[in-house]
Amino acid sequence: MKILTAQQIRAADQFTIENEPIAPLDLMERAAQQCADWLLKKYADRHVVYVFCGPGNNGGDGLAIARILAENGYEVQCFTLALGNSSPLFIENQKRLPKPAQTIQKTEDFPLLENENAVLIDALFGSGLNRPLDGLSLNLVLYLNSLTIEKVAIDIPSGIFSEFNSTNVCVEAQNTLTFQQPKLAFLLPEKGNAVGQFHVLPIGLHPSFLNTVQTGYHFTTEEEIKTLLKPLKTFSHKGAQGHLLLIGGQKNGMGALILSGKAAFYTGLGKLTILTAQCGHAIIQTGLPEALLLESTGLDHLTGTVETKISHWAVGPSLGNASQTKTFLETLLQKAKQPLVLDADALNLLAQNAALQAHLPPLSILTPHPKEFERLVGPWKDDKEKLIKLKNFATSKNVVVVLKGAFSIVALPDGSFWFNSSGNPGMATAGSGDVLTGIIGSLLAQGYQPPEAAQIGVFVHGKAGDLAAQQLGQRALTASGIVDALPKAFQLLE
Repeated sequence: MKILTAQQIRAADQFTIENEPIAPLDLMERAAQQCADWLLKKYADRHVVYVFCGPGNNGGDGLAIARILAENGYEVQCFTLALGNSSPLFIENQKRLPKPAQTIQKTEDFPLLENENAVLIDALFGSGLNRPLDGLSLNLVLYLNSLTIEKVAIDIPSGIFSEFNSTNVCVEAQNTLTFQQPKLAFLLPEKGNAVGQFHVLPIGLHPSFLNTVQTGYHFTTEEEIKTLLKPLKTFSHKGAQGHLLLIGGQKNGMGALILSGKAAFYTGLGKLTILTAQCGHAIIQTGLPEALLLESTGLDHLTGTVETKISHWAVGPSLGNASQTKTFLETLLQKAKQPLVLDADALNLLAQNAALQAHLPPLSILTPHPKEFERLVGPWKDDKEKLIKLKNFATSKNVVVVLKGAFSIVALPDGSFWFNSSGNPGMATAGSGDVLTGIIGSLLAQGYQPPEAAQIGVFVHGKAGDLAAQQLGQRALTASGIVDALPKAFQLLE
């Protein structure tokens, strides 16, 4: 699914109006009906609704929604913000209201809303907003945020720009009903929390425009992942299912390798060999009997070099940063010929010795969390600068970067970003990243190209996390729970 800029969204609306063709008022009605249908289903037990509308087309959406809810028996109170001229579509929908809206011209007009079981609909400003809120509109938003009433934003919480928001004050919604495509701002931490749960509602924008418009931002959906997954062949065997060398582990840190190795097997891997320090051999053979061991000369840490014919390597789980391990990683990178998966301490060692980055095989997959990525590229002041650094790193190093977090970003060497749609906050737990390393490494060993391995791996990882959270709850989620849910995740995708 493509993520469009505010300008592209306006162009999509206009293209639809001209080529469907459809009148602008009818397109607005279609969008309002989609929102109203969602609200009627979500809040079937709540029949008091407060609707706040700005003077533009977002306000027109709100007025149309208010009318439809009133026609369905809801007690609707509508408030309009007086800020200069109103748009023609706002004016037309204002005429259609069953009873007049109350006008807000000054702070003294802010209504006293006493029903905490009501629903508050934010339709003040849409994705066309191009400057921060101030004056009366800012004070109104601050007032609405002070209320404990559940809030639903129409298209985008008022005050948020569609792309980047460093200091903007905005409505803090529990749900956002957005039209046709998600907004980039929804997927970034600066204002993502203010969006709450967002729901993409189809409003019939013309497919010809959506199919041809160019963008560097994408939202990876389950439907897209299903098209990337390859079915297992009838006469497949363990040799055909790939052989992965998993490299990592230090004294008191072998659990990461077991998590990663189990995840690799549950992703369909044929064979797994683990290279780790001698102190972990008994632990690995007991905890992961399906795996083979490749001995290291190091007792408590990996030392020496890598001697193997295995082509695909995943490096990093509990690798450690001992001085002998740094030398080991340098030797490893100089020998690597195929794309690697690099995580955790492997990334920290790369950050400490930037010269090693020149030895990264093309299309290697790096999976940092934000702090690890900051060590690689330096700090950033806001989300916009972070994405610039992410793009520059992926393109200049010719690597795939998975920046982990909510809506994990897969950054490709061609400069494109793929935001993940699965996962939940409960996955922010120790070992979760090790599970992802095993999944991606397994897919790479099975013959998937690095961009596909990263996109599939991130989505399946999140899908397993969602399934585990359904059973355990987000607070109780552990990395082992994610691993255990992987088989079900793949069943649902195949």
